[in-house]
Amino acid sequence: MRIPVWIELKRGVVKEIVESDERGTMVVRLDIHHPHKLAVVYAPLTGWVEVGDEVLVNTTACSLGLGTGGYHFVVCNLNMRDRAFVSKGHGMKLKYTPLQMQILLSEEEESPHHAHYNQPIDFRGKLVYVGELHSMLAPLCAYLKYFSEGKVSIAYIMTDHGALPISFSRIVGLLKRKGLLDVTVTSGNAFGGDYECVNIYTALKAALNVANCDVAIVAMGPGILGTGTTFGFSGLELGLYVNLVAALGGNVLYIPRLGFGDARERHIGISHHSITVLKHIIHHPIPLVLPLMDKSKLRRVIKQLEDSRLLAKYRAVFLSGSDIRKALKHYGLAPTTMGRGIDEEPYFFYALGAAARYGLTQVLQIRCRDIEKDGL
Repeated sequence: MRIPVWIELKRGVVKEIVESDERGTMVVRLDIHHPHKLAVVYAPLTGWVEVGDEVLVNTTACSLGLGTGGYHFVVCNLNMRDRAFVSKGHGMKLKYTPLQMQILLSEEEESPHHAHYNQPIDFRGKLVYVGELHSMLAPLCAYLKYFSEGKVSIAYIMTDHGALPISFSRIVGLLKRKGLLDVTVTSGNAFGGDYECVNIYTALKAALNVANCDVAIVAMGPGILGTGTTFGFSGLELGLYVNLVAALGGNVLYIPRLGFGDARERHIGISHHSITVLKHIIHHPIPLVLPLMDKSKLRRVIKQLEDSRLLAKYRAVFLSGSDIRKALKHYGLAPTTMGRGIDEEPYFFYALGAAARYGLTQVLQIRCRDIEKDGL
C-alpha cells in the first residue's frame, strides 16, 4: 500500500562548517543534489557533525520555496554510531515524533523550581507584552532597557506556533549577549530556553515569579504562518494569551502589527491579522496603544478602527514612538521586519516605541508606589 509522504529527504555531505554557537546550533554547507546548499544542524538533537560526514537532510521547505531563510535541516548524521544521553528530567518535547527529546521541565519534581508551580501567578508590579511577530522582540527590548537605564528586567516567552528551537533565532542570542534580554522561556513544544515549560500559564509563572522579571514579552519564534483567511494564521493564539492575562488581573498590552510598506493591501495600516485578534479574539478592554502618525496614515488607521468597531471596544492611546531610533542606535541594532528596516517601515517600529513607552511608565509608577508603601 502506498501512503502519502510529507517530508522530502536527501543525502548530502558536509563540505564546510559555516558557523556554530555555544548552544550547539550549526550552519553547514553541503554537497547535495539541490539548488540550496546550506543546512541547519541542532547538535543536541542530531549530534555534532564534521566536514566529510554524510547527513540525512530535510529539504521540504526549500523545495516548496517557503521562508526558512533558504536552509535545509539535518535530520541525522549517518556517520554516527549509537549515542547515549544523560537524563536530566522526564519531560518530553516534540512528543511522538522521531526527534522526541527528554528535557528537564521547570515544573517537574526534579527541578529546583518545582514548588513554585503549585501557586498561581502573581502579576503585581509586572507587565506582559504580546506581539504578533518575532521581529518585535529586539526593538521592544532595546527601548525598555535604554529608557529604564537598565533597571527593568525582561523575559521572552517563545510560544510553539513558529520556529520550535529558540536557537534558530539569531536575535535572541544577540540580545542576551548585549544584556538586553535577561531570561528566555520556551513554552509547549518550543525548546531551548533558560526555562522549559509545559504551557503558557507556567511559562508566565517562570518569567514573572521564578525568574522575577519585571516584563514578559510573549511572541512566537520566527516563521508566522498565514493562509489568506481571516482566522487561519498562527498569530491568532496571541489573543487567547491576552485574555488569559487580563482575566487573571494582569497588566497586558497587545502590540498591533502596523506598517505601510507591504505590497499586500491586507497588511497596510493595521494588519488584518491584528484586526482579527482585536475584533474577534480579545474580550477585555485593554488599552490600544498606537504611534503618532502623519495625517494621511492616521486617517487610514482611524477608518480601519471605525470600520471594525474597535474604537468602541478599546481606549485608543496615541503616543510618540519615534525615540525608539535613539535606543536602537545606542545598542548598534538595525532590526528588520519582513526585510524592511526602520527607514523603510518606520511606523512598525514607532508602534513598538509607543507601546514600550506606555508600558514602561506603568511599570515605573507601580515600582514607585511600592517603594513608598515600604517606606511607610
